Amino acid sequence: MLVIAHRGASGHAPENTLASFRRAVEMGARAVEFDVHRTLDGELVVAHDDDLRRCGGDRRALRRLRWKGEADRIDVGSWFDPKFSGERLPRLADVFDAVPPSVEMHVELKHGSRVYPGIERAVVDFLRGEASGRRVIVSSFDHRALFSVRELDSNVRIGYLLGLTRAATAWREMSELSAESLNLSLRQASARLLRAARERGFKTLVYTVNTPMDRDRLARSGVDGIFSNYPELDLWR
Repeated sequence: MLVIAHRGASGHAPENTLASFRRAVEMGARAVEFDVHRTLDGELVVAHDDDLRRCGGDRRALRRLRWKGEADRIDVGSWFDPKFSGERLPRLADVFDAVPPSVEMHVELKHGSRVYPGIERAVVDFLRGEASGRRVIVSSFDHRALFSVRELDSNVRIGYLLGLTRAATAWREMSELSAESLNLSLRQASARLLRAARERGFKTLVYTVNTPMDRDRLARSGVDGIFSNYPELDLWR
């Protein structure tokens, strides 16, 4: 079962920062997950929330900030621990530079074009420029964004974040998208739903799993991968 470093090694370093991704790599992570937004001037940036209030003390929405001179100046490390003071918001390109090509990348679009006009094309164009683009899986709760991604590129690997979508709708949309995985929360990961996904030929990836007990239960259920804040969960046996 694959352990995917959730927002990097976010149990050890501030989430979605280069420090977190580098720590995950140092700990032997075989895959990392992170979230992508877009600034006012079109820069693809990695952060979880729509703004940096929680991790950077800045209430302004990322879509209202320019990269140069605004978003690039915000400290997103101190909230976690003073030793990470000065850690800055990374761009998508920065994360790809920091993570070796052997590590699988799970790229979550937090919103599609209704919030960030043109983000799907920007991400697809970026991935086309990556020699190792097939190591990337694009996911989103915004399923309209996933359909846009699929229309732009028939080869992009897609993970379908279930959210509040009904199972019947999910199976239909996943089939239309040629999605490879159903990504669902620990609370949603019932034996029945996991079995239904397998019967339809989809992988199952579960978030956020931070204890050996939950890891082992899901492994027994045949889950293909888990998102964890602790990459070392792969070694805790």
